[in-house]
Amino acid sequence: MKRFLHILMLTAAFIIAEVSHIQAQNSSEKGIEFNSRVHNFGKISVAEGAKHCTFEFRNTSDKPIVINNIISSCGCTTPKWPKKPIMPGESGKVEVTYLNDQGPYPFDKSLTVYTSASSKPIILRITGLAYENERSMKEMFPMQFGPLAVKNYTIRGGQINQGNTKRGNFTIANLTGKDVRLSWGKITPGLELSLPENGIIKGNSIADIEWKIDTGAKKNWGNTKYSAEVLHNGTKAANKITVEVMIIDNFSSLTKEQKNKASMVLAENSSYNFGTAAKGKSTTATFNLRNTGHSPLVIHKIEYPKDITVKAPSTVEAGGKFTLEATATPTRTGEAIYTITLITNSPNRPLVNLFVTGTVK
Repeated sequence: MKRFLHILMLTAAFIIAEVSHIQAQNSSEKGIEFNSRVHNFGKISVAEGAKHCTFEFRNTSDKPIVINNIISSCGCTTPKWPKKPIMPGESGKVEVTYLNDQGPYPFDKSLTVYTSASSKPIILRITGLAYENERSMKEMFPMQFGPLAVKNYTIRGGQINQGNTKRGNFTIANLTGKDVRLSWGKITPGLELSLPENGIIKGNSIADIEWKIDTGAKKNWGNTKYSAEVLHNGTKAANKITVEVMIIDNFSSLTKEQKNKASMVLAENSSYNFGTAAKGKSTTATFNLRNTGHSPLVIHKIEYPKDITVKAPSTVEAGGKFTLEATATPTRTGEAIYTITLITNSPNRPLVNLFVTGTVK
């Protein structure tokens, strides 16, 4: 009997404790009550600009409440809230502006609300899917050849080894409502371009053009441009289409032993800063380099911008040292960065970049 009474008393104490805990929880949860904590904008266009929404709330406690702060998870989201105390039973609103300038993508941003009612913040969220407006064909293909157009007049084809071929493609659009016959005029040797079926690009449509570069047609080194005249219905356009590639040496036939015995370029200094110079005043930078390999170094080509002139040998014996002199005569004011590129026969360093920098006044 005593044991039964002891168990009964423990059970009653547990129930009272739980009720007290629940009541305490309910009391602590009283404060600001939002009608909704999530606002979904749905699908919105980036072109529409900033979007706005409102979170309405009410003070459900018996004390005045102050919203101390609202912190956004992103600088693209700005909240605005009442700074005065919200009296018991009173309502208010948090106004949110979403910049909508970072699409297209789905977004989910949070706003953390800190109030005087509780140490636990309230989390509000805005969600949606921002997408780009459909653009006209002329906007997507701004570079024109009469009625035809491309995204860029120059296609970057990347690196290609001497003696090899490389393929790629680009899209050409017909901006008119009528069919246009496409053909090619004069083409740089080594460049081949395909044509659409029967050479016709239908009105308001696009065609994929394949390009092929064969470096064996003519030996070039470094940055090389292959161009073709564009003809629309037999009329030559004012602009050309160009495929630009970087041609480097071909080491595919070399054995591991041959590569180990090949030339190797080492630059003791790869950059030179001339400090501050006047526009039009020449400054000479000196670069000291060595061929640390076991075979003669061949410099196929040296590329440099128009404000630079360069002096350097074309061959360097194994173990030999050499100097490259670069004279810069700036034609523009501001920060200057000139890149000098050596195209070599070194398997480990087929391209060597040197830099001349400074400030021009």
